[in-house]
Amino acid sequence: MLRTTVTFFDTTSFALDSPFLRRKRKDGFEIYLSKADKIIGHVLEQGNEIVIEYSSELQLEEYTILHDVITHIHIITKGTVDDSKSFLGYLSNGEPAYIMTNWESWIQHIRYSMKHCQ
Repeated sequence: MLRTTVTFFDTTSFALDSPFLRRKRKDGFEIYLSKADKIIGHVLEQGNEIVIEYSSELQLEEYTILHDVITHIHIITKGTVDDSKSFLGYLSNGEPAYIMTNWESWIQHIRYSMKHCQ
């Protein structure tokens, strides 16, 4: 299970809204694909932290949705993202890639690899 935490310090109320989020209970959400009822992750609000948990065995489209949800949460909370527990793989230069850190480079690497494997 991979985990990303967004810590925020502004206690001003904010609403987590996304077409991919469905309220699970008072303190959390489930993350769904827009075109299916498949749950791809969980969001839990814990004080000044929002914890996003998800599988390490998702498809690229699902990771992209998670990245977008985490980016949205990061923007609305103006928080700090810790994605150190969300390792996705390595770039061609050997650098590690995470759900936020080196994300764009990882996507380019994956797409390049997919294009040249055919």
